[in-house]
Amino acid sequence: MEGQQNKSLLFGPVQSRRLKRSLGLELVPKKVCTMDCIYCEVGKTTFLTTKRKAYYSWNLIKRAILKAKEIQDRFDVFTLTGSGEPTLNSNFSKAVYFAKVHLSKPIAVLTNSSLVKIPEIREALSCVDLVLASLDAGRPETFEKINQPHPSVKFAEIVEGLKKLRNTMKGELWLEILLVKEINDNEKELKALKRLIEEISPHKVQLNTVVRPPSYKEAKPLSVEELHEVAFFLGEKTEILLPKKISAKEENTLESLKDLEKSLLDYIARRPATLKELAAAFGKKEFVLEKVINNLLKQKKILKKEHAQQVFYYLE
Repeated sequence: MEGQQNKSLLFGPVQSRRLKRSLGLELVPKKVCTMDCIYCEVGKTTFLTTKRKAYYSWNLIKRAILKAKEIQDRFDVFTLTGSGEPTLNSNFSKAVYFAKVHLSKPIAVLTNSSLVKIPEIREALSCVDLVLASLDAGRPETFEKINQPHPSVKFAEIVEGLKKLRNTMKGELWLEILLVKEINDNEKELKALKRLIEEISPHKVQLNTVVRPPSYKEAKPLSVEELHEVAFFLGEKTEILLPKKISAKEENTLESLKDLEKSLLDYIARRPATLKELAAAFGKKEFVLEKVINNLLKQKKILKKEHAQQVFYYLE
């Protein structure tokens, strides 16, 4: 596609709460998605669609995977993702199979689960090591309110698709539930979610909440105490996603100040982040990153805003 020839689809490696050192492959640009979730940290969906096409060309994707092959000592997991829904790229399945052939590291996919109903996508997901799939509601009405899907995306088809995937996949299915205050955190909603979790039977359930600035102001976070209560209710497979400190021995993959600035911009372009999160992601002391961030702020390359008593850095 025009204007894409020199674009790199790789970002990271970054320190992930779930995947250790994760090297990401972006398959769709900001913000092409099948949903417009009220909590989304990337921003409001500008192109709400279920149309699958080569949002990034196969040549770009192939080049990125071969580049990842050259630096496999620098990451733990290769993650197919995007600034929207990655399975919208018509090259998604091809990318999975190509990565499986050329990479020795585990392959993960982040998905909002909207297209798991499609056999071709489900077959590709069945081959990866880890599928991190979202399911934020136990009832269609709540799904519509939180996820604001494209009209053709049906809640029942998502649930059925996840069930089928769980029965055929070789790797693991981790179900992520993002809880929004006073929307999907009451007893009625949680009982409905628990029932679906039992039907889908994921290997793990992970709870999250609105920890970064959301697309819509009505999306409010739960407290840590409330998250623990929900985790207890949902059962032993459930864990809470909270930021973790990385080891002081974590390998530093950035070679210069210029590389650090570029990597910070790449990271922040995909989601707002705090100084503490960035320090953990890049294995740097906060005072070192603070100097780089202040320089980027002065150049107006990034902006900052406060949310939930924390300062987040972001791109316009």
